[in-house]
Amino acid sequence: MYKILIFSTEYSYVWMEKIKQLKMENVSFDFYFYNSLTELEKLFVEHANKYDGIAFSGQIPYLHIQSKLPNEANFIPRTFFDILQRDFYYKMAEIQYKDPSFSWKESVIDFIYNENNYLDLKNWLPQEDFPYILSDTIEIFGHQDAYDIVSQRHLSLWREKKVRYSFTRLTNLHHYLKDANIEPILVVPTKYSMSITLTKLIKEIELVQLTNSQVVTGHLIFSAAQNDAHEIEYRQIALYKAILDFNRELGIPLITFKSAIHYEIITNYIDLLTITSNLKSCSLTNFLQKELPFKVRIGWGIGKTLDESRLQAEKATTFCQGAFTQSYVLTKENQVIGPLDGQSLLATTTSDTALNEVAEQTHLALFQLQKISAVLEKLKTDEVIAEDLAAHLSISIRTANRMLNRLHETGYATVLDKKLLHVKGRPPKVYKISLHK
Repeated sequence: MYKILIFSTEYSYVWMEKIKQLKMENVSFDFYFYNSLTELEKLFVEHANKYDGIAFSGQIPYLHIQSKLPNEANFIPRTFFDILQRDFYYKMAEIQYKDPSFSWKESVIDFIYNENNYLDLKNWLPQEDFPYILSDTIEIFGHQDAYDIVSQRHLSLWREKKVRYSFTRLTNLHHYLKDANIEPILVVPTKYSMSITLTKLIKEIELVQLTNSQVVTGHLIFSAAQNDAHEIEYRQIALYKAILDFNRELGIPLITFKSAIHYEIITNYIDLLTITSNLKSCSLTNFLQKELPFKVRIGWGIGKTLDESRLQAEKATTFCQGAFTQSYVLTKENQVIGPLDGQSLLATTTSDTALNEVAEQTHLALFQLQKISAVLEKLKTDEVIAEDLAAHLSISIRTANRMLNRLHETGYATVLDKKLLHVKGRPPKVYKISLHK
C-alpha cells in the first residue's frame, strides 16, 4: 500500500477533506496541518521520509519546500493540487449565470500563468478583454513573501478601481482583504481534479520504486604483475580492508565478494545515489585514493538483474583510463556517466552509428571517441588542444596527442593556423574536430 502525506492549512482542509471520499485502492492518506511556512519546513523534515509521496494543498507550500529544502524534497515524489480547466470553467459559468454583468477585463485571477497555459483563456479571449493576473509564471508563488505579494496585487487593483472581481486559489486570502471589504471568489480543485492529481502522483511513485529496485554491481579491479604473488596478496588484503572501512564510515551494508584481482559490491540504486552524490562524485573513489597507494578502477553497473548489472559494471571499468583511481557508471540503457569526480563529469551513450564508423576508420576505441564528443559538447566548441583534452579525460597529454593525430590523419580533424595568447613557450596545435561528417 502506498502512503501519501498531505500538507494543508486548516482553511484548505475545508475542501481537501473530500480526498477521503475518493475510492483509490492500495492508498492511504495522512493529513498534517501547518500554521506557517516555517512550521511546514519542520514537519517536512520530520515526516517526509516516512511516506511514498507528498501532496501539498497549493503552489505556495510546494514551491517553498522546493526552494528551502531541495535536497530533502528531490528524493520523494511530490505534487500540489491545482485548478484544472474543467474546475475553472465550471466556476466561471456559475459566476456568469449569477451575475450577467460579469466582465473578464474587470477581474483579477491569481492562478493563471504560462505553466498552465493560462487555462486556455489566451486561445479565445481577446487581449483587450483579458483579466489581470498575478504573474506570467508560477514561480512568483515560491517567493518568501508570496502571501503579501498576492494580497497586495488584489488590493492595488481594487484601489485603482480596475477590477470588480477577485478570483483566488488561496483559501486564507480573505483575511488579507477583509479590512478593505473585498470578498474574493475562492476557486478550489474538485474531487475529479484531485483524483487526477493523485493518480499522476501514484504513477510517479511506481516509477521511482521501479527505478530504485534496480540492481547495482560495483566492479573494483587493480593491476599487478601476475608473477608477483606477494604484491597481489597485499593489494587484495589492502583493498578489502579499505572497502570494509568505507562501509563502516558510510553506514551502508554493502555486500562484497572477493575474486583473484577484483572485488564485487552488490547494492541497489538508492545506495548508489548516496555513494555517488546523485551520480556526480563517488565517495568510494575519494576514500580509496586516500587509503591505498595503488590505482583501483571502479565500474558501477545498473541492470534489471544481477547478471546484467555485473556485465555493465565490468564494461564500466574499461572507461577508467586515468592515472589515479577512477569510477564510471554504465546504466542499463548503456549510458556512460563519469568520471565521477564531481568536476569533469561527462555523460555519453554507447550506441552511436556515426561514431562506430569513426572508430573503425581511426582504430580508436568507441568509448574514447564518445568521451571526446562529450568534451566538445561540454566546452561548446569543436576546437581543442591536447592539454585541454587530457585534463577533461584524465589522460596524459601524450595520449591525447596520439588520439588527435589519429583523427587528423584520417580526416576527422584539421590543424588550425591559430596561436593561443595565454599559452607560454611553444604554441600547441589547435585541432578542429569533425566527428560527424
